[in-house]
Amino acid sequence: MEYKNKNGHVNLSLENNIVIAQFSGNLELELLSNFKTALFETIQSFKGEKWGYISDSSNVVAATPQAEQEMVAISHSMQQNNCLISAFVLTSPIAISQMQRIMQNAKRDVSFKDCLFDNLESAKNFISNELNNDLS
Repeated sequence: MEYKNKNGHVNLSLENNIVIAQFSGNLELELLSNFKTALFETIQSFKGEKWGYISDSSNVVAATPQAEQEMVAISHSMQQNNCLISAFVLTSPIAISQMQRIMQNAKRDVSFKDCLFDNLESAKNFISNELNNDLS
């Protein structure tokens, strides 16, 4: 799935039971609405199995306040749909601060610093290890 508007871009892909969302630009409500629809269509294929999520947002500047609120709701829904662990590739100090706030507001019981990476490969390794440890 790929969606682009004048403010930003998102590409959603799947590697085994890991959903990878690559965002760029500024995140706003329209972009997140399209992402949310595609995300929940994608995870139906897991049929209730545990899965992991990576947000590669290394090219994101920031999210609008409305988008930030929507990300809290999406995070809640992901957890209710068996998302075991999430990882974030972030470089913008504003985006890092926003994601930390989102995780707190979504009451995700994880150490944000443990889920924060500066490249996609490190995030993939982290998610794969967490999923493998939980499934064994």
